[in-house]
Amino acid sequence: MNKFIIPILFIASLFVTSCSDDGPKDMTKDIMMSVSEEPGVMYDLFDDEGKYPVMCLRVMDEDFPGEWRNLSMNAIEGFEYEIGHMYTIRVRRTILVNPPADASSYTYKLLTIYEDRVWPPEDEPKEEIIVSREEDIPYDDKCPCHIYDLYRNGDFVIYKNGRIGYQGYDEFDYIGYNDIALHLEFAIPKESPDYLEFNRWGKMAYYAYVISPLTDKVEKVRLDRGSLYLKNVISKDLYDEIVSKYESGTTLQYSLVLANIDGYGLQKVRFSITKE
Repeated sequence: MNKFIIPILFIASLFVTSCSDDGPKDMTKDIMMSVSEEPGVMYDLFDDEGKYPVMCLRVMDEDFPGEWRNLSMNAIEGFEYEIGHMYTIRVRRTILVNPPADASSYTYKLLTIYEDRVWPPEDEPKEEIIVSREEDIPYDDKCPCHIYDLYRNGDFVIYKNGRIGYQGYDEFDYIGYNDIALHLEFAIPKESPDYLEFNRWGKMAYYAYVISPLTDKVEKVRLDRGSLYLKNVISKDLYDEIVSKYESGTTLQYSLVLANIDGYGLQKVRFSITKE
């Protein structure tokens, strides 16, 4: 009986393979693409209120001629973008037959950079902003202004076992030292006349000047997609010292001056760290 089963299975497997070869396939093509020197602003698919704007690429290509489109900063594999640079690049564009859920059906891979130039050309270098104390921070036009709120008020608690979480939440609702962060929420409602004025990349928080209760030195830290990770503000040594040596109930109050891409201040926010 096995003599008959084996040939039948073999023929069936050939039939399945043949059918799958005739199915739709991903479409790949090499295309030219322009990347603007000025980034855009985009939002998560489920961010209906526009509370979490993120900086993105603005691109134009032969698929959408004459139309500037937004792509996430990491949408082009192998491409490292620098604000203020205009690019002409060649990419390998793939249209996926079965894209992942909630993801684009287009993927891009960098092949060649044909042009990379600063635009507009700078006649004179920009004056460097040097900050050693809070009074040195220059503010952007119309700022300081209430542009952002902090997620969960930005207050942390460090438990006796070394865990860290947001103040007012259960001890077991914690995040590790390497991952916990201050998340910025855009505070200006869409119906406000100031929404478009401040919800653009030139007015977005890109850096933060950290004003610490433990030192007179003001440190400038880069934000990551609208978030400031605690590990970039408090070293692991200091964190371990708080866990092991600080008395229960001790609170450290920090201030942040949020700043745009050029280093000009936008607004001041505060957060605290309390030892349980």
